[in-house]
Amino acid sequence: MIAQAVGSAGSTPLVVQSRWSEARAWLHSHWKDVTVISQSFESEVDSWSPPQIIASIPGVALMFQTLMCRFGFDWVFRVGSIAMLAMWGMCLGAQELSAEDWPQWRGFNCTGVTTSTKPLPVEFSPTKNVRWSAEVGDGIGSPTIVAGRLFTTAMLGEKPGNKFVVFCFDAATGEKHWEREFPIEGEALPKIHDSNSYASATPAADAERVYVYHARLGMMALDTKTGETAWRRQLPEPYFVFDWGPGMSPVIHGDRLFFCQDDDLSPAAYCLDRRSGEILWKDDRGDMACSYSHPVICETPQGPEVIIAGTGKMIGYDYKTGHRKWATEVFCRNIKTTPVTFDGIIYVSVESVGISYQWRVTADADGDGKITRDEILNNKYRLNTGKSIPDAFWAKFDRGDENKDGVLEGEEIDKAFLDPKNRGGLLASEVQGRLGNTIDTDAGKLSEELSERQKDASIQAVRGGGEGDVSKTHVLWLKKTKSASHIVSPLVAGGRMFLIKQGGIFASFQAASGERLWDRRRVGAGGSYLSAPVYGDGKIYVTSESGVVSVIESGPEPKVLANNDFGEPIAATPALVDGQIFLRTRTRLYCIADEAK
Repeated sequence: MIAQAVGSAGSTPLVVQSRWSEARAWLHSHWKDVTVISQSFESEVDSWSPPQIIASIPGVALMFQTLMCRFGFDWVFRVGSIAMLAMWGMCLGAQELSAEDWPQWRGFNCTGVTTSTKPLPVEFSPTKNVRWSAEVGDGIGSPTIVAGRLFTTAMLGEKPGNKFVVFCFDAATGEKHWEREFPIEGEALPKIHDSNSYASATPAADAERVYVYHARLGMMALDTKTGETAWRRQLPEPYFVFDWGPGMSPVIHGDRLFFCQDDDLSPAAYCLDRRSGEILWKDDRGDMACSYSHPVICETPQGPEVIIAGTGKMIGYDYKTGHRKWATEVFCRNIKTTPVTFDGIIYVSVESVGISYQWRVTADADGDGKITRDEILNNKYRLNTGKSIPDAFWAKFDRGDENKDGVLEGEEIDKAFLDPKNRGGLLASEVQGRLGNTIDTDAGKLSEELSERQKDASIQAVRGGGEGDVSKTHVLWLKKTKSASHIVSPLVAGGRMFLIKQGGIFASFQAASGERLWDRRRVGAGGSYLSAPVYGDGKIYVTSESGVVSVIESGPEPKVLANNDFGEPIAATPALVDGQIFLRTRTRLYCIADEAK
């Protein structure tokens, strides 16, 4: 029975991604037997730590993570201690025990929550409580830690770079196991926004392979021990008319690898076989405007679903086939945040402006409310002005130019840059209604009041497992709030939803109801925030682009425990593993631990 329960647990640490629903069903059907067996072997497992046990049992890590995020650490490990005794018996069949892993961006299922109970550091700096550090080169992808190995990427050479590098370090000591360099061949990479990097994708990993993405090189699987290429899958190189650049990472779940790239030309979602790189399914997302939102997995009674948000809607895909099962309104032109899902519920936060407003701000050089081809080609926000724009993009322009005068105005902007079947966010008439008599939308001239009026922001919770349009059947709650960020993803932990946005503005809401607990409290540093918050040991870690890591106690009121300045920009999200913080600045990697403990 135990061998059947453990199954693949002895073969790979990736089993912590097994389904919570499967673990619950198994424990329900075998609870009595497991309890009896655990009593017989209690003394033998006395020295095993809870994180080792949790990480080694199919479904248990995700189960404890789900409970922890809904009810908090204290409740889970007080009440859960009874269940832990029963689970110890199951561990005896495992051939390999693994410490905690952080297998992709924001850890398990992109939640940003650690399952470890080990204390995490509060005060640290480039020289304080640093176990090890390493120079790695320019990048904003987060560190990934699996089976004691840490993976990260970087770009070398004059920006935007001419060489892509993948690193593997020993997570405990910082010893470099290997590095692979991939020269950028052919035409030089297009210039991209200063805040971005062509080493923006966070690797995903299991015990055998690390999966890395690069806009020019595609998706690759490398052997975790040697760095040798196991497979490589070329994907369309993304194009961004205003040179924002790529920012999406692969997401691993079971034997599958999920990836979404909603660029300006060929937006699509992919499901790949992680062993072979074969594309199992692909969804053409041509109805989406440029967005940055990762796939996450929602467990439902009908089985797992792949959840991806985009223009105007969030879509639930059939896990096996990629069929669009359901969709719900998300009220946005585009989305840069990633939903979080626990126990069959998806939590979303979004802030967005209408597409006609965005295009007028970006491309209307003379402030007349109209957009011409020349204004797009030569506007001040384009970094690659010497390069032509692909014909496929101009086909969108022509679609909107209904009177064929070579100018887009009013609703023509919507029709050009929004799919006819998916008009998400504020449309041109409402955009102008909020502007009143103002025509010139130049950011330097428009008042802050009028600019704020253009923003729509909300949070909502949606139950997975629906069919068709579920906006009226599966939305548990929806709240309008100015606290939602247009970049930083939400954090759900301890029964609460936390939001951080530009200026270090912090807010908290009840996850069960969406009711506000506290709102718009300033914490940490001001300025820009790109990194997503993470949670562990009763603390929330938020990181500003200026390089300040704020540690906030997860109590009834926000209490800032420390503001730790690294003196270098940070866009990467920290990884929390077994009482350690793995932090990546633009050029360096740090392993931070409370040495006194």
